[in-house]
Amino acid sequence: MDISQAVRTAVFQALSPIVVDNKVIPVFDGMVNPLVSLPVIRGGTCYILLQDQQEVEAPNQTMCGERILANQTVKVVVKFNTANVTDRSLCDQISSLVKTSIRPNRDHTLSSNEINIQKVGFPISRNTEEFGATSTALSKVLIYSITVNN
Repeated sequence: MDISQAVRTAVFQALSPIVVDNKVIPVFDGMVNPLVSLPVIRGGTCYILLQDQQEVEAPNQTMCGERILANQTVKVVVKFNTANVTDRSLCDQISSLVKTSIRPNRDHTLSSNEINIQKVGFPISRNTEEFGATSTALSKVLIYSITVNN
């Protein structure tokens, strides 16, 4: 298993399950599966998407093995069917649960049988909005820097 797949698997497992208002928020790898029913919570359709990844050799190496920095993007999406009538608090609540699931404090919860996940940095976080004629999507994009000893 390569580093990308091992990191994605560890993140996926840490995020399963995220529960809000007694409903499980589905987590998808790369794209939304159209066969999975998406929960509607407080008027918004919710899901979590594992997106972009990249890997680069870490600047600080050890004599014991190669150290890699792997970035993983996690996108929380809440979609409302009414144009411009939204509430960001649900998206913020879900993203807070994502952050706590991956990195509840300075330590992290990621584990893998394939790689040694040494450190997970505090995520870069950004809000995005997409507006359509009949719907609005609010997202929180979280980018984690994950140090892996190979």
